[in-house]
Amino acid sequence: MANVTVDPGIFDSQGERCEEIFDGWEGPSPFFLVVSDETDKAAEALHVAIGRCMRVDGNGNELTAAQMATTGEYTANYCSPVYLTDKGPMAYLDTKGDLPRAMAETMLRILVEEVEARGITAYLTTPPRGSESTAGFPEWEESEAGMARLAFEMANLDPDWP
Repeated sequence: MANVTVDPGIFDSQGERCEEIFDGWEGPSPFFLVVSDETDKAAEALHVAIGRCMRVDGNGNELTAAQMATTGEYTANYCSPVYLTDKGPMAYLDTKGDLPRAMAETMLRILVEEVEARGITAYLTTPPRGSESTAGFPEWEESEAGMARLAFEMANLDPDWP
């Protein structure tokens, strides 16, 4: 049975709260760290989640590929590979330094869903500010199960996908 705990300050520790211009955070783009004894399953969950998070718009909607091509809504423009750090698998998205609350909440919900889907115990957090470097950490090698699930999701979201 999955037991997923989320760091209550996961976004506050990454950027400055912004309420004047928009409701969310300004600063570094979001980093996600999955602390679990089941590293491969945690990395797989993060890999699939980070791909899904690329499709989350500033209003917190998870868009299909067709919607992304036609709406022009603000979404992340890059997601990193999953890195295997000494604390656990870590990945990040480039949201151009702005992270609207709705986008952040949806991204976190997606990560929780993917971790729970693998039935593992995990703590979802972020690395301490200033220690986000991925230098020296190996990239996670995608498992067959993770790639099969990602292919299934892509095929169901984008009918034109290979």
